[in-house]
Amino acid sequence: MIEIVNVDEIIASARRDLGLPVGTEVDSAYWFAGLRRLAGQLCPCSPRTLVSSMAGSHRVFELDVPDLVGHLEDCVDALVAVGDLLEFHDVTTLDEKVKATWVFAAPPSFVMHPSGAAYILGLAPDDALPLPVAWRERVVSRGPVRVIEPLPGEDLDASLKSIGFRSLSLNAWRRSPRPESAASLIAGLDAKLAALGPAGHVPDLKVFDGAKDTRSYRARWVAPSGQDGNYIVRRPQAYGADLWGYASLERGELRKLVDFPVPGSRYRGCDMAWRAQLAIDALLKRPQRYRIVALDGAKRFDLFFPLPDWARRRLSTIGQEVAPDKCLMSFCLPLDSVSAEQAFLKEYLFLECEE
Repeated sequence: MIEIVNVDEIIASARRDLGLPVGTEVDSAYWFAGLRRLAGQLCPCSPRTLVSSMAGSHRVFELDVPDLVGHLEDCVDALVAVGDLLEFHDVTTLDEKVKATWVFAAPPSFVMHPSGAAYILGLAPDDALPLPVAWRERVVSRGPVRVIEPLPGEDLDASLKSIGFRSLSLNAWRRSPRPESAASLIAGLDAKLAALGPAGHVPDLKVFDGAKDTRSYRARWVAPSGQDGNYIVRRPQAYGADLWGYASLERGELRKLVDFPVPGSRYRGCDMAWRAQLAIDALLKRPQRYRIVALDGAKRFDLFFPLPDWARRRLSTIGQEVAPDKCLMSFCLPLDSVSAEQAFLKEYLFLECEE
């Protein structure tokens, strides 16, 4: 028997299938859960494949999401940042001459928090949440992070190991690069540029315009047009995620280019680019700023610029990532950690708090 169903019924059914609370909301939890399920089926693949597959399957619903593709790209980046997906560069495709950036499904893992809670990472090919049924109801989503709180007297560490989950240390999971001044960081990149020969033509290059009068991160990516100096740049590739770099431009023409990540780095290209841009802005006396909003027993940090994955993991474990409120990302932090995290954001990422 054929039955006509409406969009709300389809979304409600999808939420049940994804193990989400009953409802018809197409919220961040829905997109994260859906992308995890899709990644279990499609990975290894390019981030673009995940985004296009998810966007294509929902386009007919005419959802009230102004930039669905952009939102899904942010969600995929968040899943990479927390460790559900692993991003690898220079992956060989069917054409051995073509290298790409692909994402792989991380194996089922967990990180123990000092509070005794466990952060659940990874997924299985046939299940985005490979846990016994009795445990699934205990999983709490905090933005892209999934957490299980311990029951009285329960040893979550031993229990998760017994069902095949791999244990990761908290320090290793959120390990940060060494602190470095903005001047030193950029001087190192300038030295790498100076040692290079001329770059060839790079089509579809985008330049990050930090001076543009907007708080929209996406709106600051522009085509080269008369710029002189050194800039953070990105460019698409035939397969996989965009390539990132640090480039010298003369009258808008590319002269030299350092690709990110640099050889030997354990950090993603975008993470290196974002930190370098924050250093550039600090040196030009226009540091990126974030907003602090007082809540009941906590404070919310609203950020307008992406954080590298190591900083995002830190704030997600000290507090929790929450739905952004007219910004790019938000974190709710306990009052006793606010000063320390402000110092961390300034020392490692040159961010300033709004007055």
